[in-house]
Amino acid sequence: MTKLEKKRDEPATATSLRDAIHLARVQEAEDLDKSVDRRSIEMARLEVLHASVEHVFDDIPIEDDRFALALVPSKPARLWIDIMTYVAMDNSGEIYRMIRNEGTGRRVLVETDDVGVMAGRITEYVAHEIVTRERQAAGVSYDRIFTRSRSNSRPWLVIAAFTIGVLTGVAGLLSYGLPITQ
Repeated sequence: MTKLEKKRDEPATATSLRDAIHLARVQEAEDLDKSVDRRSIEMARLEVLHASVEHVFDDIPIEDDRFALALVPSKPARLWIDIMTYVAMDNSGEIYRMIRNEGTGRRVLVETDDVGVMAGRITEYVAHEIVTRERQAAGVSYDRIFTRSRSNSRPWLVIAAFTIGVLTGVAGLLSYGLPITQ
């Protein structure tokens, strides 16, 4: 609903166009003040969070360049953790949201109003990402489970498959060569 629609039911306060323009300018200035105040609150809360997790980023190995704690005063203000993940405030300016940009869109990882909880979740996120990178560097994946399969312990199955392949090949050659000789 627009401002004009909200005021449609209220009686008009201005009697001339000049008064109406003056009232519109006053209302616009009040809205701008509210917006600036909200933005200041967002930045202040994100600065507190930044200060509470700064030591975590100091402990990250220097060769790991994926993480960069950066407070960006964009609209909305964001505290970037890595190239894909950041923390922003909700519309009320009271709730922290850790958001990850993915190929399918944005996904909210954590939502809380407590700076301590969010700082802990950021620490857990960074630790998890470091362990994931180490696992990938070692060539280990949770998708591959190293177990011995029963099919590998049956040599007769390999011999049978080889024999069937040879017989199929011979039959194919004979059927191809038979029409040529006639």
